[in-house]
Amino acid sequence: MQPLLEIFKASKSYRTPEGGTVTALDDVSLKVSSSEFLTLLGPSGCGKTTMLRTVSGFESLDEGDIAVDGVVITDEPAYRRPVNTVFQTYALFPHLNVGRNVAYSLEVAGTDSKEIARRVGATLELVGLTGLEKRNISQLSGGQQQRVALARALVAKPKLLLLDEPLSALDKNLRQKMQKELKNLQAELGIGFIFVTHDQEEALTMSDRIAVLAHGKIQQLGKPEDLYRHPANLFAANFLGESNLFSVSVSSGFATLADGQTLPCHLATRKATLMIRPEALSLDAGEAGSLTFAGIVRESYYSGKDYTLEIEHPSLGTIQALVRAGGRTIEPGSTITLHAEPGQFHFIPEQA
Repeated sequence: MQPLLEIFKASKSYRTPEGGTVTALDDVSLKVSSSEFLTLLGPSGCGKTTMLRTVSGFESLDEGDIAVDGVVITDEPAYRRPVNTVFQTYALFPHLNVGRNVAYSLEVAGTDSKEIARRVGATLELVGLTGLEKRNISQLSGGQQQRVALARALVAKPKLLLLDEPLSALDKNLRQKMQKELKNLQAELGIGFIFVTHDQEEALTMSDRIAVLAHGKIQQLGKPEDLYRHPANLFAANFLGESNLFSVSVSSGFATLADGQTLPCHLATRKATLMIRPEALSLDAGEAGSLTFAGIVRESYYSGKDYTLEIEHPSLGTIQALVRAGGRTIEPGSTITLHAEPGQFHFIPEQA
């Protein structure tokens, strides 16, 4: 099947005021299928917004190509590309009402007035703003403005919708609500979404696949569950969720931790990192082959059903755990033993 979007060996650098250069994209290749929700995740400066802007046509590539539905659009201006963008700041026209904001691109294209009215009405219904066509932008809430920005991007029926941190200005409750609405909207429309965020939970919640970026390169690309459980490198492990990372030495099919515990490991390397997520640790004794970590509780936060703990281990340092309370009381200064079963381990090879 032909990918909806293909990026071939894309590179982009910027000049700095000091006379140097910053590489925003470094030989990046990526394919996005039709009706896929792909999230670009990474810290500020990793290249995710630059990638979005080169796809939209607001930035040009230094090297590489971009194709939509098999047609190369690298040199096409933004207005001729079958993509639309929802910006972080929404970029709505304050002097136009809701209906005129949504209709703007159709008016510029010379679309018939009856067709404009039909498509604006249908799109506002899609985003839940029916009846607000005459409302001024200043009279809308943040969530309503976000929906207007979505409607304006969707009314032209793009093949691909680009969203540059569109939920970052919303409060937590509205943000969570809009996450669900966006995902449902994308499924209903059946078009490709590329969503930019630095919020790990948002990426895990909404995405079909996630591309984790750093230093202009894709560090890992895959389904949210795969990236969370099996990060490819230390950056992905650290950036996508909380992790306990332990250096291990590998020999004869076994890995050895600093406290002397061993476990099977078949990596072809002498050194590696063992990753255990905080929620993979338990206060209950594990099965054969489990690891055990006894230490002093330095911090303990109770949230009703769980405890978030920081344990000081004599050989391994600080260990983070998220454990079920189960009627227990765990206070700082107490000594506890944590267990991790074999299925919860993940080894990250030493980087060359």
